[in-house]
Amino acid sequence: MSEGGCWEYVLLWYYHPRSGECRPFVYGGCEGNHNRFNTKHDCQRWYLGSRGEVGNL
Repeated sequence: MSEGGCWEYVLLWYYHPRSGECRPFVYGGCEGNHNRFNTKHDCQRWYLGSRGEVGNL
């Protein structure tokens, strides 16, 4: 998870691999990585897809 380096401050979700959960974080609006999702549901769908439980997104 990476917050990014700008000042937008948007609440997004990321997948935390050790806990197996999607967690909220504040994203700065630029940079960061691809482990960020607009909703908890989107994060969960991605995680399940990466495990082969639903279609990959």
